Amino acid sequence: MQYMKKWILAGAVVLVVVVAAPYGVGVLTEQYWSQATQQLNSEQPFLQVVTEEYDRGFFGGDIAGEIRVTDPETGDTWPIGFDGEVSHGVLGSEVTLTPVVEDDEGLQRLFPEESPKLTLSTWLWGTLEADLNVPAINVEDDDTGETLNAAEAYGWAKISDAGDHVELQLNWPGAVVRSETVKMSFDNLQLAQEADRISGNLWSGEGEMTLDSAEFLETDQTAVTLENLKLTGQTTPDDDSTHLSSHSELTLDNVKVNDETYGPHRIVMDIGNLDVAAWTEFQEVAADIQAMKTQMDPTLSGQEMYQQQMIMMQRFSQAAKNVAAAGLTIGMPEIDMQAPSGGITGHWELSHPTVPENERAQMPLIVQQLRGELALAVPVALFESRPGLAQDMEGLVQQGFLVRDGDVYRIDAKLADMTLKVNEQAFPVPPLI
Repeated sequence: MQYMKKWILAGAVVLVVVVAAPYGVGVLTEQYWSQATQQLNSEQPFLQVVTEEYDRGFFGGDIAGEIRVTDPETGDTWPIGFDGEVSHGVLGSEVTLTPVVEDDEGLQRLFPEESPKLTLSTWLWGTLEADLNVPAINVEDDDTGETLNAAEAYGWAKISDAGDHVELQLNWPGAVVRSETVKMSFDNLQLAQEADRISGNLWSGEGEMTLDSAEFLETDQTAVTLENLKLTGQTTPDDDSTHLSSHSELTLDNVKVNDETYGPHRIVMDIGNLDVAAWTEFQEVAADIQAMKTQMDPTLSGQEMYQQQMIMMQRFSQAAKNVAAAGLTIGMPEIDMQAPSGGITGHWELSHPTVPENERAQMPLIVQQLRGELALAVPVALFESRPGLAQDMEGLVQQGFLVRDGDVYRIDAKLADMTLKVNEQAFPVPPLI
């Protein structure tokens, strides 16, 4: 009998947990939603999520709101309404979001039967999993004859470590846009990324984007096809995460223009010794400048606006100095591109020595200590089909900016001590930055 009582008590405890847990999970889910949207809205101004309603029940709930997308150039905003269904479990919850298609004529045409769906799964230990499904699109404009055909796209993301670790993947088999004069298409877009937050919007990790092919065809004109495009990137912090380095590669197997095919192509870009704190400050100042342009106070006088702009430019100048003074190096160590007339090869690099922190505020100019070099070789035949441009290139040869080496134009330049030396000719650099 005592044994049975223990099992009855244990069963009662489990039953209470199973019944009560969804309520607690629901409370946490609402808190997570509020925190996540607030963080997204605070980190960038271009996509804002506004929650107009969150009706939480015991085993589930409903969400309604609006996503506001802002054009960074004009400040124009496009609202997209959304609805969401929330379900609460014992260890986590699931939120399914769909756009309100009925309120948008454009979305109705794109998705007449099935809407895009974003499913968010949250767990008590702080992990968020997201799955995105965008249905196939088949649209034709009866007035113009233009068509859009896109395959179903799928993506997923996993966010953990309190939002500081992200994994994501996107698969889009392809899309085609046609009109009477133009056809544009791509096949098999793949995107994968894994990243860890270093500070603010600065992340380390690895990423890769691949595209099997892309085509641009203009009726009775040039047809251009890209084959096997690949972009990879790796950002690595130092031991104490105060500086980072980045390495990126862009490769393309072939470019086909009408009946001519040429390749392969390869461009490498490196960033070394980027100061995390200085770059974070630079990003904040750049965001403030962009916000000032799009949200200028109409009550300010011309003099007040000028003073505000001067203060902002001083902040921008000092932030840029701090980035350079940390010992930044940036460049493209490899440029190798093929054209019907021959190869385009070269490299370039800019660097600034490290300046002690107690001397950075007194730095007069970045360019005073800036060092750099450039080497580039371009085939002469690349310009022969355009007589005006070919004449300009020969003019640069006469002035010493270019050297003609047989069938190739070459330029070799070095920057040091505020002097730019181009093919052994020295030019003073104006004190601009």
